[in-house]
Amino acid sequence: MIEKSVFGSFKGNNIYKYTMTNKHGMKVSCISHGATLTEIVVPDKLGNFSNVLLGFDNLDSYIKDRKMFLGAAIGPVAGRITNGSFKIKDISYNVPKNEGKNTLHGGTYGFNSLIWNSSTEDSEEATSVLFQRTISPDEDGFPGTLNAEVKYTLNNNNDLLITFSGLSNKDTLFNPTVHSYFNLNNDITKLFSGHTLQISASRYAEINEDLLPTGTLKEVSRTPFDFQQPKNLEDAIKYLQTESGLNGFDHPFNVNGKNIATLINHDTCRRLDIESDRNALIVYTLNIKDDTWKVQNQKLVSNMGIALEPQTLPDAIHYKNFGDIILPANKRKCYNIKYHFSLI
Repeated sequence: MIEKSVFGSFKGNNIYKYTMTNKHGMKVSCISHGATLTEIVVPDKLGNFSNVLLGFDNLDSYIKDRKMFLGAAIGPVAGRITNGSFKIKDISYNVPKNEGKNTLHGGTYGFNSLIWNSSTEDSEEATSVLFQRTISPDEDGFPGTLNAEVKYTLNNNNDLLITFSGLSNKDTLFNPTVHSYFNLNNDITKLFSGHTLQISASRYAEINEDLLPTGTLKEVSRTPFDFQQPKNLEDAIKYLQTESGLNGFDHPFNVNGKNIATLINHDTCRRLDIESDRNALIVYTLNIKDDTWKVQNQKLVSNMGIALEPQTLPDAIHYKNFGDIILPANKRKCYNIKYHFSLI
């Protein structure tokens, strides 16, 4: 089942909200601004349903959010591009910089800032919302006219399937993801209480003070980055703070295998398994101090949710060992993410 409503308006255009519901009562909502996920409602061990995705209460906050990217589709390139410049076949390109001298999450006019065309599919087995957009280089600053698609599908297995598709008339870059923040508690003010995280990664990407990869992949063993076995998230952050002085995680993990991460809350017994066909998972524990934002009618505080972002290793265009994010002209590329929700 799918419901469509008007979430607000922006630049004279209606912004639509879609809510998909499966036969078990799981709900997923998304909006046409930023092809943004706004809600994922799943049951706990007692059958109580609540939203486990951090989201704003109004459209204006989604429009103004240019730092946290709550629930937004990210592209054409997730992560940072050093100096906002790169080469493809010895041709140099410069793209808009929106974080000092670097480009973050597609730059000033990335996927998260756009109004998307939308359509729906509904059957007994699954329901889908398809967001489509043709993006010119005059619009986002990247080479080529890109035909981009973001598709969210909810099935009766409590899977949320996310598919990204890109086709360009010119060689360009394509490394999309979705910036979902999760909190599996019924009360998000409990922060990471009761959460454990496991990541299928024996290596992580070293980063510098600007959060840019250095190109070095380091072993996680005997470091705060070892999540090969389930680790209490609150303890992991404290360990990281003690060892490195960092406030929290904002790091790329070099993942392997199909199931790349498992997040569990042992109080509600909710479990999230993430599958991906990419080589990286960015883990960001919302290391901010800005209570001017409201999320689910609560003031936003640090560690209110954890962003788990499957993608190709960031800044891969500058490091051959990080993967290929070049989208060749006239060749469509598709990438897939799956969130599976269950109870332990």
